[in-house]
Amino acid sequence: MDCHNYITVAPERKRGQHLGREERRAIQQLNKQGYSLRAIAREINCSPSTILYELRRGTPRRKSYRGRAPEYSAKRGLAVYEMNRMKCKRPHYITHCSDFVKWVDLYPLC
Repeated sequence: MDCHNYITVAPERKRGQHLGREERRAIQQLNKQGYSLRAIAREINCSPSTILYELRRGTPRRKSYRGRAPEYSAKRGLAVYEMNRMKCKRPHYITHCSDFVKWVDLYPLC
């Protein structure tokens, strides 16, 4: 392209960054095609252990040994990731001092 205002090369993934929707979908497609963990990691430009953790996160547990084996789902991986992110935050201090809050409620200022 002659114009310099267009981006022709996709930006590389920064180190330490969480996986996005597109990367999860790429993992799903490459896994379906039979790529290895290391091959998927090379394509996405991240660590093979990140791919392993993501495949574990997005694959449901097997309920029985009959039928098909469960497959990785990008939607499920994203849902589990978001649920874990909700739980990882530090709880509010007010929940730890509930006795004090009850005492304050008993004696209003007015």
